[in-house]
Amino acid sequence: MKILAQQIEELNENLAKQLPTEVLEIFSKSIEELKDQSIEESSIEIGERFPDFCLSNTNDEKIELKELLKNGKVIVAFFRGSWCPYCNLELKALQDT
Repeated sequence: MKILAQQIEELNENLAKQLPTEVLEIFSKSIEELKDQSIEESSIEIGERFPDFCLSNTNDEKIELKELLKNGKVIVAFFRGSWCPYCNLELKALQDT
């Protein structure tokens, strides 16, 4: 995933050149708000057990983690939409592994 980190860094550099200052300030503010909430400390660590969940997929079907795990390992990725360049970089990196 080192390549993904490099791609994200390049994306950030390109966005910083293209986006208006106001948008970049909003991005920075939202990141700081997450840090202020200590979101990183409450996040699941590598190797920790992921809590079971039930969510709807894009076809409005209920998906349960415990059922998926019966077929083997599971990768959980949060995909906001095809419009999100970060999500697309992550999906591409997962496909390439």
